[in-house]
Amino acid sequence: MAGTPGKVVRIASTAALVLLVTAACGSAAPSHSSASRGVPRLLAAKWAAQASAIADAAAAGNGCDALHRASALRNEVIGAGAKVPARLRLPLVTGVNALADRLVCEVPPQTVTVTPQPPKKPPKDDHQHKDHGHGGEKGDQR
Repeated sequence: MAGTPGKVVRIASTAALVLLVTAACGSAAPSHSSASRGVPRLLAAKWAAQASAIADAAAAGNGCDALHRASALRNEVIGAGAKVPARLRLPLVTGVNALADRLVCEVPPQTVTVTPQPPKKPPKDDHQHKDHGHGGEKGDQR
């Protein structure tokens, strides 16, 4: 990703928001508690690590990797369903959507090198110009 510094800052701040929401929610609830209290601690830690990896990839200019990671995180957050309290689903999904929407995967154009072929030689003319009737009669030479 050949993004501007401002864009990288926005991506990092969105990732930080996801980190904050998941970490804050996860710290309040032990991993075995019900989803009504918060995001389970292990799940929050996993998502926080993924958001951090996304920000790192974006900051390093790896937009395709960052976008791939953000899509995976979004799928996990959406798929978590009952593990996340209803009051936290919207902020989490909004955060991961915003994160993924800011990323761009720009594949650099590939150059193809074609080796030029040498020019073709004209076909040999097997027609030999011996005395065969051009300009006089055969055997007219004296």
